[in-house]
Amino acid sequence: MAKLVVLSKGFSGQTCELKEDKVTIGRTPDNSFTVAEGSVSSRHCEVVSRAGKVYVKDLGSTNGTFIDDKKLGSETELSPGKIMRVGQVEIRLETGAGDSASKSMEKTIVLKQGGVKPGDLEQPTHSGAVGKDRPFVKKSNRVHAIFIGLGILLAVAIVALLIFALVQLT
Repeated sequence: MAKLVVLSKGFSGQTCELKEDKVTIGRTPDNSFTVAEGSVSSRHCEVVSRAGKVYVKDLGSTNGTFIDDKKLGSETELSPGKIMRVGQVEIRLETGAGDSASKSMEKTIVLKQGGVKPGDLEQPTHSGAVGKDRPFVKKSNRVHAIFIGLGILLAVAIVALLIFALVQLT
């Protein structure tokens, strides 16, 4: 049976057997395969098994989904042994049918069980995943900035009205 194997340090040994036709990968627990790492979006991508082949589709993630360092534009086939990257986490598809992936198992580091520590989510697992000169950048939150701006304008208007009322009373 085909399975996804996480290769990145700190997450090595995590696997997900592709028992269902569609598996979602993301940071939150509502996904079929949860990868609790800061560069992984809450609902990052989906892996679909169809006619004996495996396809990957990005779900509008912040840091993108890549197969062998090529960013996905649409649904793309993931061949056995190929490396898929979600955010900064590398995942390999293995079929267990003597594919080339089993030859590179010596690169897999198995760490003790214990889960993710709160500080692990803020620190990248490795640098240079997308651009060698800069780490991943968080999307700006325009709505948040708009609300702050409106709050400041409202506060200024209230202060101005209070001053005007005090001037009128005297």
